[in-house]
Amino acid sequence: MRAWPALILAPVFALAAQIVGYALVTPACQHAKAWPIHLSFVLFFALCVATTLAAWASLRTAHREFIPLAAVWSGAFFSVVVLVQWVAMFIVSPCMHSP
Repeated sequence: MRAWPALILAPVFALAAQIVGYALVTPACQHAKAWPIHLSFVLFFALCVATTLAAWASLRTAHREFIPLAAVWSGAFFSVVVLVQWVAMFIVSPCMHSP
């Protein structure tokens, strides 16, 4: 059953993206390089999309469709959450209030 990662890991990846993004702000602003923050969001977005695609493949071969369908929607939702977190970084600079 390949649906469970999108149900369990996609929300964990979205939360981890937020935590790692906040943790990388101080070092990124000290060195005036934001690429580590961007890299972390790309990594977590790719992980969310990968779990969603696995759930989608499980949905296509499922006999009972509720769990795979819920997994696809969960994975898609949290993929969008990570994407919106990353887009917000382009709108509001992470180093806006740095000296």
